[in-house]
Amino acid sequence: MKFSIITPTHKRVDGLIRAVNSLISQTYQDWEMIIINDSPDDITYQKFASHINDPRIHYHINHINSGANFSRNNGLDKISGDSKWVIFLDDDDFLAPDALATLYHLILSHQDCHWFVTNRAYAHGKPNTQFPKDNTSYSYAWSYLITKRGKGDATHCIETKLLNHIRFSKYIKQGEEWFFFYQVGLQCKMFYHNHNSTITDGYDELSGLNFRTRTFTQQLESLSILFYEGITKNLIYRPTFILYLLVRFVRALVKHA
Repeated sequence: MKFSIITPTHKRVDGLIRAVNSLISQTYQDWEMIIINDSPDDITYQKFASHINDPRIHYHINHINSGANFSRNNGLDKISGDSKWVIFLDDDDFLAPDALATLYHLILSHQDCHWFVTNRAYAHGKPNTQFPKDNTSYSYAWSYLITKRGKGDATHCIETKLLNHIRFSKYIKQGEEWFFFYQVGLQCKMFYHNHNSTITDGYDELSGLNFRTRTFTQQLESLSILFYEGITKNLIYRPTFILYLLVRFVRALVKHA
């Protein structure tokens, strides 16, 4: 049962090396890592690339800086034909040694599930991911986006065959990952298991937020883009899609009032 780990990287070769080492150190070894370098002019990656000697690691370079979403889509296009499950791992994160083994046993124990969610946690063990109950299925749209019963970024493990036609936003370089996961959620629920699978230092621990901040104008621009993409993918007819865009608009108004 092969896991495909997709890792976009941009000017963080040291973090990437840590992520790679966390894969090599896994107690479960049937995996491939697809690295998409989105900083083609950064010469610090040259030594890293020349020392890749594990055939499970596939290294690709974007022609120009195109953003994390393009890179993830590029990675999805390059997964092996025998891939069974996909995990997204950022270059400032790394996997706990038993992350893949834990997911492997979850898959065997819940063969009717197609999307597993575990924790993204800080190095000292505090999870950034929060859900009300362990070992429970949740609707991504209702429980995570709209009612926020589930909070924080997570480790997502999704059955590969669900992702044939699902991609991240084409017109936003980074962020708005919900657009991708919302489409997955139209096919199945996500099953949450309380395990610290991904370790991160990409967050402000006090606020629980990443370091990106956006103005009200930028937020409106993103919502407009996603509304347009929703039209092109026929998501605009989904009540939860429109409701979430409205919820985001109201939250932005309140935040910047």
